[in-house]
Amino acid sequence: MPDIPFATRPMTRRVLLGAVSVGAIAAWTGCAPSVPTPSGLRRSPSPDAPLPAPTASAAPGPFASGTLTSTATGSDHQWLIAYPPGAKQGDRLPVVVMLHGYGDNISTIQLHQYSQALAQIVANGGTPFAIAAINGDNRFWQKTGTQDAGALIAAEFVPFLKTLGLNTKRMALSGWSMGGWGTLRLACDELHGKLRAVAAVSTPCYATFAELPGQGWMTPADFAAANFYTRPERLADLPIYLACGESDGFFRGNVAFADILANTAGVHTPVVNFGPGGHSHEYWQSVGPSQLRFLSQHL
Repeated sequence: MPDIPFATRPMTRRVLLGAVSVGAIAAWTGCAPSVPTPSGLRRSPSPDAPLPAPTASAAPGPFASGTLTSTATGSDHQWLIAYPPGAKQGDRLPVVVMLHGYGDNISTIQLHQYSQALAQIVANGGTPFAIAAINGDNRFWQKTGTQDAGALIAAEFVPFLKTLGLNTKRMALSGWSMGGWGTLRLACDELHGKLRAVAAVSTPCYATFAELPGQGWMTPADFAAANFYTRPERLADLPIYLACGESDGFFRGNVAFADILANTAGVHTPVVNFGPGGHSHEYWQSVGPSQLRFLSQHL
């Protein structure tokens, strides 16, 4: 028993919030065959209200934490929930499930100051929601061998959040690095049709296994079974936010994938936040407010 100490819409086009520099596009044109030339400078009217800039601040809300014993992985996993100011455990709130990156854990939620960003959103009139995270080790939020970190999320953690009172019918998924991979993969597979929005930050986006910069982190079979890049139609009708720093080794892939999404019938043109930054916690903290504001608009 987990420990609980409390302490089909038509195709639309959405405005791209971050322009990819012409220099960056030129630098990448011709790199890696079979990847389309990015067209991230395209603009079109957006049916959404613009993301509001924060004008007020507030103290973060309370946290809950505990341990979930998983049949899918055969391990115990610590979890953490950040509530908005004024909320308490048991409140029927929308929820963002946040997937951590490789080598990270749930404590990184606080390092990225997501609870502070959530408090600002609520103070500025945004939709209150909870942020829920669970330690997933380095399993890439998918099945590897006999352990299934995808089932940990979809079949165990999400139902568990429902028992705590959270409204999993108003749920979004987000993550950085390995967690961005898990976000887009789960949205294509186990959580397909069950999400209001996704936000993937600094995500490894590659068309083929041969393009991976380091191939020890996943087998070819695991990659082929899980790769979202070649299945953009599975993200149809889902609001999508992508962010990546221009100095990140994954930047080129994110630009190309954003272009693929924008040119796939039935898929929303993603809201993108491409600008200065690397593959670092400093960058992930810097885009956190924009990332969470986007999700709040769709919960």
